[in-house]
Amino acid sequence: MEIKQTAKQFDIKTSDIKTSDIKASDIETSEIEAFEIEAFELKALGQHFPPMPEELRSMVEQEVRKQMGTTSPIRRRNYKARKVLIATLAAVMLLGTTVAAGVAYRMHTEKVGKYAAKTSIESMTSQTKHVIADAPMTQKDTLQNTALGDIALEVSYLPEGMVKTEDGKYSYSDNLYKGGVTVAFYKMDTGDAQFEMLTTGVKETETVKVNGYDGVYYVLYGGEDGEVCFNQRIYVAYTDVHYVMEMFAASDVPKEEALKIAEGVRLTPASDEMSQELVHAYQWSEYLKSKTEPQTVETWASDISIPKSAMANTHAVGETFSAVSVPVEEDWRGLNQIEIKVADVQVRDDVSLLDLSVFDSEDREELQQELDSSGKLLPAKINYIKYGDGIHSLNEVVDSRVVPQKLVYVTVEYTNTGTKQLEEVLFFGNLMKITEENGQMICYKGKSSDEHAEWDEAVPQGAAHRTEMWYYDVHGGERNNNYITKLGAGKTETVHMAWLVPEEELSYLYLDLNTSGSSFEFCEESLAVGYVDIRQ
Repeated sequence: MEIKQTAKQFDIKTSDIKTSDIKASDIETSEIEAFEIEAFELKALGQHFPPMPEELRSMVEQEVRKQMGTTSPIRRRNYKARKVLIATLAAVMLLGTTVAAGVAYRMHTEKVGKYAAKTSIESMTSQTKHVIADAPMTQKDTLQNTALGDIALEVSYLPEGMVKTEDGKYSYSDNLYKGGVTVAFYKMDTGDAQFEMLTTGVKETETVKVNGYDGVYYVLYGGEDGEVCFNQRIYVAYTDVHYVMEMFAASDVPKEEALKIAEGVRLTPASDEMSQELVHAYQWSEYLKSKTEPQTVETWASDISIPKSAMANTHAVGETFSAVSVPVEEDWRGLNQIEIKVADVQVRDDVSLLDLSVFDSEDREELQQELDSSGKLLPAKINYIKYGDGIHSLNEVVDSRVVPQKLVYVTVEYTNTGTKQLEEVLFFGNLMKITEENGQMICYKGKSSDEHAEWDEAVPQGAAHRTEMWYYDVHGGERNNNYITKLGAGKTETVHMAWLVPEEELSYLYLDLNTSGSSFEFCEESLAVGYVDIRQ
């Protein structure tokens, strides 16, 4: 198949090619040495690979499409028969190649350490550049001087029950915004062969053909406990339009379905039709540039430890405070006129206070697993994790404990003090576990039964691992989630929030109600608004 494709690019028939017709004297020694040098250089690649950029991982939340230009075709040339034969032999050595614009490509995976893999794209041009003296301008040089045009995206297949939730994100309708697949793209404006990505925590690897394109399928460690997590990864090289797709598939999507979704992805040059969905991609040149720019790194300790004086603005239960620390200049959300009050905090050993109808099927099933036959909360299990690097080692459970847990049920009031009605008022509730040591306020990490055990994080299992509000009984907005649909002038909306918490951690609880979003560590904005002391 690949030989035929390669031969077709040079207007020759594979039936006319016989390896017996190729004599050693037809291939110069320098050409053989060139192939050997290329193979050695490939083998000698270093082990320092770029991590997945955070900008792309959060792209589904904050996508900004950049204006693109148009694509200029790469000019083809004819080659002498002897050099065509050498190029065809090279295609034989490159199993699973994709041919585009006279250049053959192969998506390649290579094991790194014990638990990681490098995904890259190899070009046939680069492997034969010493042989084909009159080869055209390399694709890298061409693309660096040519703008890539807009590309239209079509996803022609989704499993039964799966729906699009937003651009690039798809999940099952009975489990919206959880699991499913997320599709992201790299625009290879520096050339397809520049792509190189390290994937850590790899359990299984398989090279695949996806709608005729080269791809790699990975199964990652994770999800063994039944939790839905994104433990599948698919890379596909669309070298004809110079894009690479990275698909994140969750554990609730069978492998066969994930590959079918990938098969259904079509990338074509965009037309003037407004109905087309355009690919929102991360430009590879920008990513490479970001790797050379100086990085400002904040000290980790500053996020988990602060002076006690930094929490001087802490509020008590029953105290009213503003949703913002300073007035917002362009206050389109109406935050300047919102006041917040934690009116009540209750602790129970059952879930009788909850309206179970607000849970989706997955959360309802998870809740049932936390209860005994009489409806009382079962103890929570806490695992103590030692981090691995994902290359030579994996995360490891070094200790476990079983402890009683409680339901923490909080009543929060949001009041519109202004003269105009507000719509779609966003609210958040996040538990902070804070302890005081030597005049410092420190994010509580937990305690192990083995004082000699070396661990990095204590992770409660089940619903107790969630610090963001696990339960809230007011829903609104486009997604029917944490929004107050309408808040009239002078009106108050009451929201109930709830968490499951290990009983031994009740004395460390503070509530972060910062309406700009939750944080798992101390952050300047939340400190300015002020945490609410709900310790029991």
